[in-house]
Amino acid sequence: MQIICEAGPRIAGVSDGARFVSHIPHFDDEPVVVGDTFVDGYGCSIYGSVLQEGSRFRMWCQTWPRDYDGTDSLLVGCLESEDGLHWTKPSYGLIERGGSTANHLTNLPFHAPSVFVDPHAVADQRYRGFGHLHPERATGFSNIQVPGMGQTPGYYTAYSADGINWTVEPDPLWDSADVIVAAWDPWFSDAGAARIALKRNGLSAGLFRRRFLTSEWCQGAATPEVSAFVADESDDQAARAHGCLSADYYGVSWLPTPGPTVAMVWMFRHIPPMGRSADRLWNYGSLGQVDLELRYQPERGGRWLSLPGKPDWVNAAQAPEWARGCLYGASHAIHVGDETWLYVTGTTELHGYTGSSVDRQNYRDDQATTGGFARIGRLTWPRHRILGVRARLQEQVDLLSGPVTADEPAGLFINAHTGTGGRLRAALLDAKYQPIPGYGVDDCDAISGDHLNRVVSWNGSPQLPETSDRLIARMELTDADLWAFTFGI
Repeated sequence: MQIICEAGPRIAGVSDGARFVSHIPHFDDEPVVVGDTFVDGYGCSIYGSVLQEGSRFRMWCQTWPRDYDGTDSLLVGCLESEDGLHWTKPSYGLIERGGSTANHLTNLPFHAPSVFVDPHAVADQRYRGFGHLHPERATGFSNIQVPGMGQTPGYYTAYSADGINWTVEPDPLWDSADVIVAAWDPWFSDAGAARIALKRNGLSAGLFRRRFLTSEWCQGAATPEVSAFVADESDDQAARAHGCLSADYYGVSWLPTPGPTVAMVWMFRHIPPMGRSADRLWNYGSLGQVDLELRYQPERGGRWLSLPGKPDWVNAAQAPEWARGCLYGASHAIHVGDETWLYVTGTTELHGYTGSSVDRQNYRDDQATTGGFARIGRLTWPRHRILGVRARLQEQVDLLSGPVTADEPAGLFINAHTGTGGRLRAALLDAKYQPIPGYGVDDCDAISGDHLNRVVSWNGSPQLPETSDRLIARMELTDADLWAFTFGI
């Protein structure tokens, strides 16, 4: 469906009292994955991906072993589930840790791994991975111990037939910081492409900040990276509303749609003291909380926008107790039936801060006794219901028709919710905004209640008028939220 957002190419106009809003997701009270083995006993993070393949869910996540030495982890576990809530950790016998290979570790040697299925790949390259590889830290991985391979830190890609045994391609695709996220977007051009967001730090609004560039990858070729998520004074202003000093981007979780692209961004909001690197002339934020906000891109390759005031989507301080410090998302959300899910990492500590005069190592050692310093949970919301428009009084929204496609059937269908006594109706106009007889708002069969994909009809018929030009649906909303639509002619 086409999500509703300001500047969306299929939104022609809104009346004065209508407001663009986000749908706040449900956050499960308990984590779905905790560290309970040697290889993830210090913590586990969905610096990674979840895929649903038929009746099976698979999760690739970062693990921190009980003997964690304080450096970025390059261990990637693969878990399985039948319902996405209860996860098992199979033994693959590939990587030795703690004197044993009886663990769920793959041989993907990446920090912040992303995994997706490449629809263009041959069978032995079905799974494609992206991540940060630091060769000095990649110990115990026989698949990269070959001359000339992986000698330079950077963002690498890898492939696998089964998601367990991986072949890392020999050279980095990009210079790196440490976080990269990738997800397949089937609507990016006719062939589709992987949407890549990679951290590349630099100056912005007077500070050295974490920022993200984007690229697209398809069939072995990547487009030049361009600046996309760069914090500015408005992000600092939003951070100050939370008692923080400034902000930057720590990561991105993707949600491609047939229309605008949505990104759940991990906003790092800094508390004092700020960091200082005198030899490199850097001032930067190093301590603070990480919350989730929404950004959207009306057209692929276009500018990234936000809701007015850059409100929180999920604030860590209001999360379940185990996640009230920082939140980090999976590489992308997944659709499961009538819902959309995003797996998230939660911590009780802030980034770089475990309390005044509290030793970080001791704090994390204590956390390791109850599941680790980082745990994995789940956000859920109704499908296609993430951005929308809200009307409490009677308001109007003009929607533009599009051609019939596999994603957009003939007719007008809406994803909407009304309050008690609320309703939605629609009038059809031609391309010159002239009313079409028989399709006035009083001819429309009023819609009330909660609907994910409800057809709009006039005098009992959903049939649209014959036309060789574009149609406009003037939606009338009263005490209603309109989240998404399809309007194919």
